[in-house]
Amino acid sequence: MKKPALPRPLKRRLLVIALISLLLASALELYTFGLASDFLLRWFRSFFVFFTLIAVTVLAIIPGVAYGVNKAAGK
Repeated sequence: MKKPALPRPLKRRLLVIALISLLLASALELYTFGLASDFLLRWFRSFFVFFTLIAVTVLAIIPGVAYGVNKAAGK
């Protein structure tokens, strides 16, 4: 039996992060520039910036800080 590449909870988290990033990128681009000729390119870039920032924060930085604090507190 082949093991899946990503566990189910991680897939769900990444999907939620992608949806939040999509909404934030859409709101930012539409509010700032409207529907200009290069909307898709700017929207795509801002989506990946938001996705990267949120994913790194939620999946790496917060658990890393929590682990460090627990380790320092002796738990």
